[in-house]
Amino acid sequence: MGYDYDYVIVGAGAAGAVLANRLSENTESQVLLLEYGPIDANPLHSIPKGFFFTLNGSRYTYHYPTQPIAGGSASETWTRGKVLGGSTTVNGMMYSRGSRADFDALEKHTGAGHWGWTNVLAAFRTMEDHQLGPSELRGAGGPLGISIDEPHEPVTDALMEAGQAVGWRRVADLNAAEDERIGFTPSTVKNGRRVSSATAFLRPVRRRKNLTVLTGARVGYLQFDGRRVIGVRASVRGRVQDFRARREVIVSAGTIESTLLLERSGIGSPEVLRAAGITPVVESPNVGERVVEQHGVAMQVRFKEPIGPTTELNSIPKQGVQGVKYLLTHRGPISTAGYDVTSQFKSTQDVDRPDIAAAWVPLALDTSSAAMKLAKHGGIMMMGYQLRPESRSSIHASGRLPENLPVITPGYFQTETDRKVTSTILDHAREVFAQGPLARLIAAEEYPGAAVSTPEQALEYATNTGATIYHAVGANAMGPANDDVVDAELRVRGVDGLRVVDASVIPFQLSGNTAAPTMAVGWIAADLILRD
Repeated sequence: MGYDYDYVIVGAGAAGAVLANRLSENTESQVLLLEYGPIDANPLHSIPKGFFFTLNGSRYTYHYPTQPIAGGSASETWTRGKVLGGSTTVNGMMYSRGSRADFDALEKHTGAGHWGWTNVLAAFRTMEDHQLGPSELRGAGGPLGISIDEPHEPVTDALMEAGQAVGWRRVADLNAAEDERIGFTPSTVKNGRRVSSATAFLRPVRRRKNLTVLTGARVGYLQFDGRRVIGVRASVRGRVQDFRARREVIVSAGTIESTLLLERSGIGSPEVLRAAGITPVVESPNVGERVVEQHGVAMQVRFKEPIGPTTELNSIPKQGVQGVKYLLTHRGPISTAGYDVTSQFKSTQDVDRPDIAAAWVPLALDTSSAAMKLAKHGGIMMMGYQLRPESRSSIHASGRLPENLPVITPGYFQTETDRKVTSTILDHAREVFAQGPLARLIAAEEYPGAAVSTPEQALEYATNTGATIYHAVGANAMGPANDDVVDAELRVRGVDGLRVVDASVIPFQLSGNTAAPTMAVGWIAADLILRD
């Protein structure tokens, strides 16, 4: 049997694009990158606020329905990118890396120094091209553009002052601090254009003769020779093809799709697999288990006067004006990422470091419309969430076909800590909105309103009307135990020739988002693979 490639990478998202770049640096290695979605050619992919449109529909995104949330009646939709760049092509572009303490904990958990802060920081600094320039805590000159847009106008200035009034330190770089703080959001935007893993890591190297990128390729199954994974079977634009890997198959399809690929291929809990009609091949009881997701709670206030970017974008003619402005200058309200301001703070002063994040945007939605459209008035939306929840969810295959939807069982607020932390978020937001210059702008709290005021009501509101933050990790978590899905080198236990490299290997939530650390996981995994 011949082999087509040295490395076959499944998924061109945050980690997969990085791996394709790094592994193809060696001209002697033939690298294949398979992506089910299309190329990232839609102009809206480049426009930062374009994600409000590309997130909808099924061309560029998966939309996975969940089971009802325990303790409530609501279910959710977990949306993920299905395009070159994966979710980094359709997300809100927030660049939040996590803290030193997170990676120190990861090093302790795995017993591997390459997951410690020193090594992970080196990966971040090598990847980054930060607008603020290089420092001990950030990089410049790398492929990944990072900017901090500072729209100094009355709304954001008042919000910053309000944050300082409640005791948060205003900082220039949120990733360079670990105390209670507020600042303009670092974003994967450069010169008014989105920077995704595809634009940063794939586009510059697409002409490499030893790198093949196939879009429209849906990988159905891993292929085995004994206990070794030797390739994958995929449907490429309707044609079934086998792709062989001489060295390794690397699954980087994201927390949901990587889990489903393992289970469809017979790697997982035998009981779960048999229930889905799948023959077990390798027993790995924690595939799809130990999933940790952040869950957000929202608040919106309405301004007395028509100020802020809502009033610049809340009609088609106004959007046209801003579109022309963007085309001419790459500036204006559609040139910025999803949230203008971010804060991290403590639920109570009894905890040793911030355990809540809040993202703030000076836009207001029309609360009378079922569709997502802007209001006629100005306002601020806040989305707050517990940074490091303890509760566990699960993701499993429902059948043996790639078309079968997953069974996602969200497990929020299962611990007393999670319930207590989440129940404080609205009170913290209200404290900010009550401060000085910001309070003088506000006419009313539009939602949730006075009917949600006690901790019990806040938790019920979060359970029934809150939302996933789209940051699930842990489904194929790394660790030292025999029942951990992958080891510290990200090799899948029980088989040879197979690694998982994406957010699913991160065993617990970090103090931020997942895009940045997942790119770092891809960078470090490349070091490990090349070392082998």
